[in-house]
Amino acid sequence: MTAQPFEKPFIFEWSGRDADALRVALRMTQQQMAEQLQCAQRTVARWREVKNSRISSAIQEALDALYERLTEQQVRRFLHALQSGPQPREVSSPVVMAAEMALMQARIDELQEQLKEKQS
Repeated sequence: MTAQPFEKPFIFEWSGRDADALRVALRMTQQQMAEQLQCAQRTVARWREVKNSRISSAIQEALDALYERLTEQQVRRFLHALQSGPQPREVSSPVVMAAEMALMQARIDELQEQLKEKQS
């Protein structure tokens, strides 16, 4: 029995969803992908939030070039990322996480105080 040659799915036009799945398949951070495509990190980050975002023709061509170099394993990861939906967000820096936790704790304290006032 002969194995079928692996064929990559054809991408006619890249969407934000497709581009983010490619980033995941390549195991790149948003910053690494932005550097690879020579665009702003916020552009790459937007693809995660706006799945149907429009992508410029220059970036479309750069995505095509990255896609053409994918190995079979990377294509499988790409397809899995497309099928499984959004991936977990990238981990924030410890400083950002600490600030977010402090804000959450302040909100919890505020709600607990409101609850005490209602109970009295």
